[in-house]
Amino acid sequence: MKKIFADLHCHPTMHPFAFKEADKDRKNSLWSDNKPKKRQRDSAYPEYFQTSMPALARGNVKLVVAALYPLEQSWLDPEIIGEGDISDFIAKFFISHLPVRYINMVQSDSFNYFEFLQKEYEFLLQDHNKTYKVNGEDWKYVLAKDSMDIEQYESDENVIIVIPSIEGAHSLISANADQIIHNPEVHETTLSNIQKIKTSWNHVPLYVTMSHHFYNGMLGQARSIPDGAASFLLHQQVGLNEPVNPRGEEVIDCLLGIGKYKGNGKRILIDTKHMSVSARLWYYHKIAKYNEGIAASNRIPIIASHMGFGAHDTILDSITLPDTDKKKYEESKFFNPWSINLSKEEIRIIVESGGIIGLNLDQRILSGAERIEKSKEFSNHDIKNNTKKVVQFWTKQIGENIIEIAKAVVDSDISETEKAKVWNSICLGTDFDGMINPVDSFIVADEYKNLMDALLVYFTDNNDFKALAMGLSIETILEKIMYQNVYDFVIRNYK
Repeated sequence: MKKIFADLHCHPTMHPFAFKEADKDRKNSLWSDNKPKKRQRDSAYPEYFQTSMPALARGNVKLVVAALYPLEQSWLDPEIIGEGDISDFIAKFFISHLPVRYINMVQSDSFNYFEFLQKEYEFLLQDHNKTYKVNGEDWKYVLAKDSMDIEQYESDENVIIVIPSIEGAHSLISANADQIIHNPEVHETTLSNIQKIKTSWNHVPLYVTMSHHFYNGMLGQARSIPDGAASFLLHQQVGLNEPVNPRGEEVIDCLLGIGKYKGNGKRILIDTKHMSVSARLWYYHKIAKYNEGIAASNRIPIIASHMGFGAHDTILDSITLPDTDKKKYEESKFFNPWSINLSKEEIRIIVESGGIIGLNLDQRILSGAERIEKSKEFSNHDIKNNTKKVVQFWTKQIGENIIEIAKAVVDSDISETEKAKVWNSICLGTDFDGMINPVDSFIVADEYKNLMDALLVYFTDNNDFKALAMGLSIETILEKIMYQNVYDFVIRNYK
């Protein structure tokens, strides 16, 4: 039987949707096969497609949660990067690798986030259940409506099951970036737009990632943009680290279908990635209180869809030194200590809720400054040829994030049964095609199987891992991380 894989968070529509909207006659389909060239293995914000349907098919990826994301205008703000040919060049080659015509659409004052969210969903629908050839075999993807759909197609080897999600609650507002900040009345559209999604979309999103890189007028975001050119050009300070406001609280209730919104349609879960620490603390308390006395099948699980380990014991420890203090990252070693990543306390909260943690394959999210500097010692030849030492380096980085996530639970003072649940809670949430800088050894969906094989080798002789395995074999744990945990999670929660 072939190994199969799942991804809790990736962006297969990101590039082809942009090319389609820009009226390009190439790269404009989810079946467009834009493979990386050898020289692109070390590309940051790659132009090649990481999760095209052909890449997913070649990689035997059975199940993906496809994040729909109307691009935030602040990435391309003309007041920051200027206007005309030079700004178009900056936006295309240094920020997004998207067509200039699409970039100009996003920059327009008439740009409407919810309108583009609906367009991206319709784009995802276009090839649903249509057959295409990949390496001489018939393949198709199907959009699942619920867990029964997922169970129906799981045994079909040549079907990719896709579930939509939404990244950024800005996507739910019929407005542009300026209006979200300066015209409070535009937020009146948000609740009705959620109801449109719940009642008129045949495939309701599994979750909404409430925050993203820029403020959405509902809750604050954690710092995500590193120092350097991007930090200089892009102003992320507005709303940084802000708590949830009453508007955001109501939107979360509406998505979850709780409180006065009970019974308003299919539950849409909340993804805590990118949320500020204060917003996460509020949400964790809210969910813990809601889940008290509720049957396990009806509890609300916490999703952290594309994360890394943050090397802090508690959530508040992660902001003792602000993320904006350069020393915080510059003096970090193995792991990225920014508050966007998970503390040990948070990991335990997520696992206890029956939630799930996706591993982001972005270099910076997985790595502290010392490790990033170490990765720069590899020659271009080593990286382009993905030599053994490069593979070992990045396998160790991913493996150590897994070990620390597991250790946060297994080393805690809870029952053995509860400790073992951590191995049901870790999966891939690569953020592929989401404008990331992927780890150089595993850059496309075709290579998930290479990652699995490399982790098997790494964990086999790792005593720290063996001490955390809770009686499970390495093979069983890897099967859970690479596929089974996502499958089991959506079967439980996508009803």
